[in-house]
Formats: sequence, C-alpha cells, structure tokens
Amino acid sequence: MKIKILLLNIMALFSTLATAQVEQFESLLKSKSGEINSIKCHFTQVQEIAVLANTVKKSGEFYFLRPSNMLLSFSDGDYIMMTELLFSMRSAGSVTTTKVASNPMLKSLNAILSACVMGDFQQMTRGFAINVEQKSKEWVVTMTPQHGKAASKVSRIVICFDSNDMSLNTLTMEEKSGGYTKYSFSNKQFNTTIDSKLFDIAK
Repeated sequence: MKIKILLLNIMALFSTLATAQVEQFESLLKSKSGEINSIKCHFTQVQEIAVLANTVKKSGEFYFLRPSNMLLSFSDGDYIMMTELLFSMRSAGSVTTTKVASNPMLKSLNAILSACVMGDFQQMTRGFAINVEQKSKEWVVTMTPQHGKAASKVSRIVICFDSNDMSLNTLTMEEKSGGYTKYSFSNKQFNTTIDSKLFDIAK
C-alpha cells in the first residue's frame, strides 16, 4: 500500500511540474507575441512523400501580418498564401484557391501558424494532446491530434520556439502515411513594414 501511495505522489508531482511548465510557456508566448505585428524571414520547406520515397526541398520568404495573413513565397515563383478564411496556392504555374475550412489539414496548419505567431496557445492546441518541453535554446511543443479528420491524416505536429524571443524556429507535420512536411525559419525581422496587398487573394 505504501508503494502505491508513493507512486501516486510521484505521478502527482510530475503532473504538477508539467502543468507549471505549460503555464510558463503559455505566458512567455503570449507576452512576446503580443509585441509582434508583422514578421518577415527566410524559410525552408522540406517535404517527404513516403509512398514515393522522395524528398523535395524548397526555400523562400515568409511574411506575416496581423491578424492572420501569411505568405510563403518560394524562390521559384510558387507560393502558399493564407488568410483567416481563404487558402491559395501556386504550384507549377497553376493557382488554386479554396476555403480553409474545407480542408482539415489546411485548417489545422492555418490555425496553428496563426496561433504560433499571435501567441494564442489555447487556439493552437485545441483538439490536440500536448507535451511541452524546455530545452537549452528552444521550447518544444509536441501536438497529437485526438479526433476529427485531422487525426486521420496527421500523426503529430512538432513545433520549436526560440527561447529568447519565442518566435517560431521549426514546424514539422508528420503524416499517418509516414511522410512529413517541415518548415524552418531564419533571419527573422519583426515589426517591419509589409504591404498588405501581398495577401490579396483572387476569389
């Protein structure tokens, strides 16, 4: 009986420590992100398609403008653009525009990216089981979808934040199929002037 009580006490202690760490992370993210109205930086996208055993690497410039306008502008002319309601993508000269809500993976990516740069931890983690770890130079958030269409396609999402300014370093979306897409961000400029016309999407 004493061993059982000891184990329960140890579990309770770890649970308390984990909760405190999540609260610390959430407070830091909200505080630092509240100072950011715009972001411009370099990014790299690495995408592996498990079925084809093929890895594709591309890079370009990332733009963010409050409240939730994001643009991944690839150096080859392609782009991925998201607003609160619409998603637009140019690939190999072909442009497609859809509603974010119509695609569960796009909806998750849009919500998570927006929440990351705006510091809305509750929105970011909605529908996910969360694990938060503090490492030497980063906070690492591992998100596992619990239900819905996203859970049928995504096995987990791993997000790394810079410990100094709480900006996004990497975001990796791992698929059930075994493939993944990873975004890495560098050379970040905060609160620089960004033309809102960059985010105009033809409806």
